[in-house]
Amino acid sequence: MQENLICGGKGGSIDVFQKRCGEAPGRQVSIPGVEIPGLGQSGEVKGTFGLPSEAKPKVPAVLILHGSGGVDGRGAFYATGLQKAGIATLEITMFLRDATPREGTRANMPHAAAALRWLATQPEVDPKRIGLMGFSWGGVMSVQLSSELVQEKLGKDLPWPIAFVPIYPTCTLIVQGNNAPNVKEHPLFGYWERMSPSPMLIYVGTRDDFEAGDRPCDPMIAAWPKQARDRTIVRYLDGATHGFDEPPRPGRTFYHARGQGGRGGNVRVYPDRDVAVSVQRAVVDFFVEHLSP
Repeated sequence: MQENLICGGKGGSIDVFQKRCGEAPGRQVSIPGVEIPGLGQSGEVKGTFGLPSEAKPKVPAVLILHGSGGVDGRGAFYATGLQKAGIATLEITMFLRDATPREGTRANMPHAAAALRWLATQPEVDPKRIGLMGFSWGGVMSVQLSSELVQEKLGKDLPWPIAFVPIYPTCTLIVQGNNAPNVKEHPLFGYWERMSPSPMLIYVGTRDDFEAGDRPCDPMIAAWPKQARDRTIVRYLDGATHGFDEPPRPGRTFYHARGQGGRGGNVRVYPDRDVAVSVQRAVVDFFVEHLSP
């Protein structure tokens, strides 16, 4: 049954979902910070590292990057399914709720670099089989971290993910940022021209109010090299909003300065349990296919 992937295994009630999805399964870890020239530094990075219950000597792992709301249960939801499939997970805290850095996602690249470096040192993890996924803010990072230019900036000594899953990565806003007047001053300028051919699976809802147009991720991908385009799958979820996989709670609408495709306006966030369970299963299957637990 699909419900068995929900946090906690058997039982698919909303109350069980809320109770068991607050934090990812595993142990709390403290990861040494790193400094990346041109991008800044991270202090000590906190995270939750979880292993499959029947772990093999070396298992693949997925790094999970949260959205602007901080660690809120979404990562735990996917981590549970991934661990059941034989994949370790590490969800890190890059900032607290609604405390996104003014510098944008580049300020959190050192956090991702520190986490990847730490994962590679864990005796249970195969550093050649690491995946990466993220939501919204973390989804933008998941796109950027697939670029060979970004990987070079962060350090060639890092273990690089071989499969990526950005979930509602605000594709319209990414394209706008890539074409901003001062974009050439950005330390990651041109990353989209060097996207790697690593497999990528993107999910976005057709009612995502950060987007514009019917297929908002298509223009973003059109700017990538052919090899990257050919390895990317975008799944548009009919009727789903931004944050469709948040832990179940009443839907809400709020104003965001970058809502309505960057123009400013109201953004709807309506968790949809059925959609969330379907996407969770597909994300797990994707990583199983490409990381071979």
